Amino acid sequence: MPNHNGQLALERSALTARAWLMTKALPFWAENAVDTSGGFCEELSNQSQPNWSAVRRLRVQARQIYTYSMANERGWFDDYSVADNTLKYMLAHGFMRDGHPGLISLINPNTSINDPRRDLYDHAFYLLALAWHARVSGQHRSLALADTVLRFLNSKLGTSNGGFIEGLPESDPRNALRRQNPHMHMFEAYMALYDASGDEKYMRGADEMFGLFRHHFFDLETFTVTEFFHDNWDDAKGEKGLCVEPGHMAEWVWLLGQYQSRTGFDTRPWAARLYHRLCSYDSLLLADEMDKSGRVLRSTRRLWVQTEMVKAHLAQAEMGEADSYRLAAAGIDMIMEKYLRPDGTWIDVLGENGLPVLGAVPTSTFYHIMCMTTEACRVAGIADIQKPKVLPR
Repeated sequence: MPNHNGQLALERSALTARAWLMTKALPFWAENAVDTSGGFCEELSNQSQPNWSAVRRLRVQARQIYTYSMANERGWFDDYSVADNTLKYMLAHGFMRDGHPGLISLINPNTSINDPRRDLYDHAFYLLALAWHARVSGQHRSLALADTVLRFLNSKLGTSNGGFIEGLPESDPRNALRRQNPHMHMFEAYMALYDASGDEKYMRGADEMFGLFRHHFFDLETFTVTEFFHDNWDDAKGEKGLCVEPGHMAEWVWLLGQYQSRTGFDTRPWAARLYHRLCSYDSLLLADEMDKSGRVLRSTRRLWVQTEMVKAHLAQAEMGEADSYRLAAAGIDMIMEKYLRPDGTWIDVLGENGLPVLGAVPTSTFYHIMCMTTEACRVAGIADIQKPKVLPR
C-alpha cells in the first residue's frame, strides 16, 4: 500500500523542484545560453557564463528541444519559440548533402562541421526532439522527418541480429563494440513517437528494444545491465564486459515502467530486480561506475545519475513499492541541496569526499532534471498549470 506520508513528502519536493525550474532554470537558460540563431551553448562556466567557443554536440540541441517543449506543454514556460527555433537550428546545421539523410554529430561555434559521424546515440535524441516538437506544435512535418530518420537508421545502421551498429562510417574505431546505451534511448524515443502519434509502428520498434534488453542487456546472474557487447551480442571481454553504470540501471527501471503502462506487459520481474540491486548500492547517492560484483570503479557522483535514481523510485512507487515515494522525495531534496544552484544552473559532479568538483555546467543535464521533475509531479498527482499551447498549423 502507498505510504500517505511518503506521498505528501513527494508532493512537497516535486513542487519545490517545479518552482526552481519555472522561476530560475527555464528563464535563465532561455535568456542567457541560446544565441540569436536558436542554438544553445554546449556548457556554462562555473560562474554561469556561456562558453560560446566550445564545440557543440547536436544532441544537446535535441535535448533542449525536448526540455522546452515539455515545459511548454506543462504550462511551466510560455515561450514556445525557444523549442521551435532550436529545432530550426538543429535541422539547418545537422544535415550534410552526402547521400545519407542522418544528422551529423558535432558542429563548431561558427556552425561549420566538426564531426560528420552519424551516431546512433545521437539519433535517439534527434527522434526524441522530433516527437516532442510534433506533440506540442501539432505539426505533422516533424513526425514525417522522424520517419525519414528511422528509414536511415534501419537501412544504414540496422543489423540482422537485432538492434543497430554504433554509427557511420563503419570503419570508425568507436564502432568496435556495441552498446546498450543508445538502444535504451531508442526505446525511449520510440515510445515518445508513439505518444505523439498513436501509431503502433513505433511501439513495434519499442518491442524490439525491449527484446534486446530481455535477451542481452539484463544480466540474470547479477541483476545488472551489461554495457558493452561484440557484434554477435556476446558480452565484451575484460573490463568492458564487467562495467556497470548504475545510472543506466535506474533509467531502465523507469523505462520498463513506461513500457508496461503503454503495452500492459508485466515488466516488474526485471524492474524489481534492477531496483533492489540499485538500492543495495545506495538508495540516494549513486556512484558513477561499478563492476558486476558491486565494487566501485568511479566514485564520483554525477547529477544525471541521481535524477535517474529518483525516476526509478517514482516508477517503483507506481508499482506498489511501499517506501519508494519517500525515497523519491528524499532524492529530490538531496539534489536540490547538493546540486541545483539558486541561479538556475547546477553542479555537475560531486567528488569522492561529497564536495562539488568545480568545472563546467553541461547543458546536456537539463534534459535529466526536466524529466525527473515532470515525472515527480505526475506521480504526485500535481496537475499541469494550464492546457498545452498548440501552434497554428
